Amino acid sequence: MNTYVRIVVALLLGAFTFAVTTLVVTAGFEPGIEFSLLIGLPVGVSAGLTALFAGYVLLWHRDQAAVGEVPDRVVRLRLAALATIADFFVVTVAGVILYTLADGSMGIGLLVAGLPVTLPLAAVVGYLAAGGSHRGQGGPRTQ
Repeated sequence: MNTYVRIVVALLLGAFTFAVTTLVVTAGFEPGIEFSLLIGLPVGVSAGLTALFAGYVLLWHRDQAAVGEVPDRVVRLRLAALATIADFFVVTVAGVILYTLADGSMGIGLLVAGLPVTLPLAAVVGYLAAGGSHRGQGGPRTQ
C-alpha cells in the first residue's frame, strides 16, 4: 500500500473513531452531567489519536510483512500501537466503573486527564518492551 493511501486510511479511521466515541460518551454521560460534551471531547480526541496511530502502524506492519522481512523498528512500533489500544480500553473501563460505582469525580478525572497521560506512556512502554529481545533469541514474531 502506498504511504499516502496509508495516511489517508489512518486519518479516516481516526476521524471516524473520534466522532463515534465523542457522540457515545457525550450521550452516555448526558443524563447525569449537564455539560457532558466536556467529557466526551477529551475521550474522543484520545480515541481518535489512538486509532490514527494504531491504524497507520498496523497497516505499515502488514505491508512490511507482505513484502518479506519486517524491520525491528516496525515490530516495536506495532507493539507500541497494541499497547496504546489496550491502555485505552483498560483506562476507559476503569474510569466508567469508578464513575458508576465509586466516586463520580474520580472516574471523570481518569477519563479526562488519565487517558492523555497514560496513552503515550503505554506507547513508550510497548516500544521499549519489544526492544530488549534479539532476533536469534526468540524475539517477537511478526507473522
